[in-house]
Amino acid sequence: MFYIILVLFVLVTGTMAILMLQNFSNEVQLSLLFWQLPHLPSGLLLFLSFLLGAGLLYIVSLASARREGRELKRLQKQVEELQQASVKTPSGPLQGTPPIVPMPGMPPPALPTQPPQLPPQQ
Repeated sequence: MFYIILVLFVLVTGTMAILMLQNFSNEVQLSLLFWQLPHLPSGLLLFLSFLLGAGLLYIVSLASARREGRELKRLQKQVEELQQASVKTPSGPLQGTPPIVPMPGMPPPALPTQPPQLPPQQ
């Protein structure tokens, strides 16, 4: 996975460098509503937009990582509480009760029976 990301990074960076160098001699004027930038090389604008996008991606991923970190701490605390609760309560089969379904190949367990009741004598 690391190598795939590394190859993609190199490809994107190389493409950006080629585009920036080829378009550095072209000057353009950028207009944003009422604000106009002075004439700047289009390669420089391309590089600045790439940096702005990378910065925004970093901020969004940082916020997501912080939220996931808080959730991870909450879940770890919940696991510790459940482990402590399981240590306090005994677990295992109930004593004196036969299993509901007998194991294959094993004879069924002997169930306790009551002695037959005789009719009362007169």
